[in-house]
Amino acid sequence: MKRKIYHLCAAFLLGTGTVMAQQDSVDVYTLSLEELMNIEIVSASKKAESLFDAPLSASVLTREEIQRSGANSIMEALRLVPGVIVREQTNGNYDIHVRGLDNVPPNSLILSSTNTTTLVMINNRPVYNYLQGGTFWESLPIDLNDVEKIEVVRGPSSTLYGPNAVSGVINIITTKTSKDGFSIRANSQLGSQSTSIQNISAAYQFNPKLSVGVSGNYQLRGRDVEYMVHKPSRYTASSVSELPFDNNEARYPNPDQSMNKYGINAFAQYAPKEKVQFNLMTGLQDAEVQNIMFDNSGVNAAAAIATSSTKSKYIDLQASVSGFTGQLSYTDAAQAPVVGMQGSKYDYNVIDATAEYEFIIKSLSIKPGITYRKATYDDSEYWDIENGEGSLNGSRTMETIGGGVRLDYKAFRDKLRLTGGARVDRFSHPDGAFLSYQFASSYKFNDKNLIRFVYSKAYRSPFIFDTYLNYTTNVPLPPDGSMIMQAISTGNKDLDMLNSTMAELGYRTKLRSNLSLDIEAYYTTTENYTALVQGATVPAADMSNFPVVAYTYLSTENIPLTVHQIGTSISMTWVVDKLQLKPFVTFQKTTLKDYSQFFNTTEAVPSENNNFDPAANNVNSGVGTETNHKFTPKAYGGLYANYALSSKFNLNMSTYWFSQQTFYHMDNTSKQDGVHGVGNVEGKAIVNAKFEYTPVKAVTIFVNGKNLLNRNSSEYYDSDPTPRMILGGVSLQF
Repeated sequence: MKRKIYHLCAAFLLGTGTVMAQQDSVDVYTLSLEELMNIEIVSASKKAESLFDAPLSASVLTREEIQRSGANSIMEALRLVPGVIVREQTNGNYDIHVRGLDNVPPNSLILSSTNTTTLVMINNRPVYNYLQGGTFWESLPIDLNDVEKIEVVRGPSSTLYGPNAVSGVINIITTKTSKDGFSIRANSQLGSQSTSIQNISAAYQFNPKLSVGVSGNYQLRGRDVEYMVHKPSRYTASSVSELPFDNNEARYPNPDQSMNKYGINAFAQYAPKEKVQFNLMTGLQDAEVQNIMFDNSGVNAAAAIATSSTKSKYIDLQASVSGFTGQLSYTDAAQAPVVGMQGSKYDYNVIDATAEYEFIIKSLSIKPGITYRKATYDDSEYWDIENGEGSLNGSRTMETIGGGVRLDYKAFRDKLRLTGGARVDRFSHPDGAFLSYQFASSYKFNDKNLIRFVYSKAYRSPFIFDTYLNYTTNVPLPPDGSMIMQAISTGNKDLDMLNSTMAELGYRTKLRSNLSLDIEAYYTTTENYTALVQGATVPAADMSNFPVVAYTYLSTENIPLTVHQIGTSISMTWVVDKLQLKPFVTFQKTTLKDYSQFFNTTEAVPSENNNFDPAANNVNSGVGTETNHKFTPKAYGGLYANYALSSKFNLNMSTYWFSQQTFYHMDNTSKQDGVHGVGNVEGKAIVNAKFEYTPVKAVTIFVNGKNLLNRNSSEYYDSDPTPRMILGGVSLQF
């Protein structure tokens, strides 16, 4: 029934022309190299400037580039950006990291590989998930048809956007109309793996001061019904009926679908006079996907792929009056990271508020600002909290209050630029103030050469899960399972906050009139990681709670691990008549210091998880060691190539590739057989191509090919293979 409703929603959207704003943007394929490098970016310093002059490592991905490339989602489009690691888990679902820091710490839960250090925003509105960090990408209410550009800032940026902008910022900017009267844009694609992607948007501009719009998007993507599961001697592919859970149908309601989602958005833009503007955006979404984000636990075996569902609605208000800017947003949602697993469902709501004011004194810009964030997660509606069925067992709240100042100074006829600032945040827990800072300097020798240096530190906010975890699991004891040990997991309100410090040197140059080069070299140190650490196991004081005969205590704790990363990214833009080439590559080395694969104290009972020797194998046993981290790839990059054959025909080819990687799951520690918990990901090059034909200005017909070399190996731990995909479709714009 749910699937039929989604199809009806999609048909309604396409049939009625649901709308959101659009803009008559400049076609980047008619621009010179100089014009391309002067494309506007805002996210690098919170002020409009050319990409060439941006003080930080940054990239802009325009709507035209996304459209020409054939990217089918915001997630896939990020494969066109330097310094971003994008791996497909199932059809349309991706694991995304800026410069890595993934699968840290190794040999732990799958959740530890999730990107919790990159802040994703929509028009400066954070869409960060405060339960355990990261971004549920499928829960974004917008899709590519809504996107005007994507701005990516690499490196710690908490002084700009607050906590969680630790490894970088991905800011998705939506379209705004500039066309008088009514405008509409639609895109429809159908292809292999039962893939259907539908987008439509439209807007109405009453006059230059007032415009409104609405949009709708829908995606249905299929998958083969196989799951990698833990068998006694190896991992093997199984069907739903062979999975080890007692509620397989509840956990996998649609095993042949990797994604089934829709979103509806509306907006209004009002600018009564110069330097005064108000923007209102609201919407809702409903998504069910199969991906690899949380461990899908079970008895004796587990499948890495789990079903996740999110339903949410939001409202976002922005105001700009002369030097003042303010933003207030509210999100309300119901979410189940692992559908069908006890404790894995909750409601949440998030309030975000920011206010800034810019003072300009000659060549100096001073911008103080304040931020307030409040996230509340509540699982009491879904579980018997009196008997501890939930993960939080009640309503839990995390508040953040922060303030800081941003400075921007230019001297020597604007050749020298000094930017940066400081910010202090206070959280509900832990107690104390946390200082983030950033210093950036650039020197523009001439219109063709610019050198820059950045030194910054950024903090990640505490998580609801780490702080308030309250979960009890019953573990049957051998030989017959008639007696039970209770594992009691608790959060920690006094954790040290994860933070990252970076030094970076960059150089931008125009080598020739049609060739540019951008080089960035960076060194980053990240510390204060956390893990669920096993403590002592104690026998029950009496047998009144039989068959429970013992209790094992686990708590969230800081671990000694620090991560050191050194790397460089090189990107180029080459324009030759109607041909545009954008190759990019990143080389990096990631080192783990003081890392131990054992997450237990010396008081833990001897078990296979500590090689039956907790005194020698515990959370502190790696102090003084250095380990080469194997899951963040040592090299990755891509090539974007577009050739405008004529005014009616266009050919685009894009390549994304990464080197070999090895993922280590907690099963590796307990089994130690080189098979269980070890995911070897082959190095891979993915070649895509899109051919477009525009018979009339408003209509484009296209064929879109994905992974044309059919390199169908898995890109992630126990994920689906990614076979060749062919899609056909049509785009309309009036």
